[in-house]
Amino acid sequence: MFQSLLDRFQWKGTDHLYSLPWLRNLLEYSADPDRVKEYLKGGNFTRSQLTRDMLSRFHLSHDSIVVSDDGHAQFLRSIFLQCVPAQERYPDIAKKLVDEVFMTGNSRELRLSSSLIPAVYLSMSSNLLGANVLESLREHIREIDFQPGTRPMHLDGVMYALGMQFPSFGPMRKIIDLIFFKSDHYTRKITVKLEKMMFEFATPKEGSWYAHLIELKQSGKISRAQFRGELTSILVSSYVLSAAMSSMLLCLAARPEYVDKIRDDETMAKHFVNEVLRLFPPFRQFGYEEKGIWEKSGRSKEEVTDFMVSVFGLHRNENVWEDPDDFRPQRFAAANSTKGCKFMPFGLGKRSCTGRVYSIGMLVEVLKYVCSEECNLHLTLPEDYVKDYVGLPLGTNGRLVSFPVDDRIYARRELIEKAIAV
Repeated sequence: MFQSLLDRFQWKGTDHLYSLPWLRNLLEYSADPDRVKEYLKGGNFTRSQLTRDMLSRFHLSHDSIVVSDDGHAQFLRSIFLQCVPAQERYPDIAKKLVDEVFMTGNSRELRLSSSLIPAVYLSMSSNLLGANVLESLREHIREIDFQPGTRPMHLDGVMYALGMQFPSFGPMRKIIDLIFFKSDHYTRKITVKLEKMMFEFATPKEGSWYAHLIELKQSGKISRAQFRGELTSILVSSYVLSAAMSSMLLCLAARPEYVDKIRDDETMAKHFVNEVLRLFPPFRQFGYEEKGIWEKSGRSKEEVTDFMVSVFGLHRNENVWEDPDDFRPQRFAAANSTKGCKFMPFGLGKRSCTGRVYSIGMLVEVLKYVCSEECNLHLTLPEDYVKDYVGLPLGTNGRLVSFPVDDRIYARRELIEKAIAV
């Protein structure tokens, strides 16, 4: 009997059902685009409670766009989308971001996560949040040791299965964090301080998302916790965009022949970004559930309560993608190459990432500028990196945000060196 109980939790891979009998949960974990498409047809789904809990423990307010209920999320989303910068501004934003990260002309080794996270956070605070950030706060952000590691997602799954997501277990969760996940505790401390400093040392630009949030808070339409959650979501988004950008730049260093291809044909930049997101999605899974599931009574054990999509498995499904482990951006030149629920780096339907258009736009523009003669940036990988990883990055498994395991890179800007020589 004991072995039978253990067998119910044994990992069988994707496209299987897993039961949590004491909570009467049946979790489906899929990497099949046809099954994902079938699930989408119902339309009556929302982000799962398990996913919300994991995101909330990344210090997001329970009422931010990312983790709030559908009505509140739609209300805020409609306002947010009006404040997103126009696409004609993306090239200039991308140029400033790259110059912030690679500001020196000397050849040097960088760790992309530690260089990108503060630069991306400053860029998103200015352009997406719409804040005028004072120099004192800018300097403070540049000096922060941002640590990209996050707690293993399977631990959150276990805690969820045991019912530890309920408020009464809050003290125990904090004790577990302090003992086993000090980096997460450190990140939370950084987040709390940045929330306060952003409010004290940054002013809202006219008509910006930040200005709207302040107005909504003052009018009582959102709470203080909701306001803080939206400020924090900018930092969380910075982690996600930095993870994708790290993988993209490492892939470019590993495949330098694409520099000239992107210079000659800008559409190749979009194909390159899509291939990076296919092979190295920042979020490796998304979770959904039927709306109103927890208000129903008498639910049968045979009914699925959680639908998890393995984005990593979906993007490398050999029944869908030819030679799925090969880095081949040209595959996205084909018509409808991203259609059919086989490519979803930003989630599904109405609960997909609110900033996905901005994120893809920034990745494409950063790549185009890095490859341009104006930037003249040369990226190379350490010799042991090429030997150990065959040139391509290796993403972290089982983490909320998947950063490359090894993000060392050598960067040199000849254009700056020539200017200094003159």
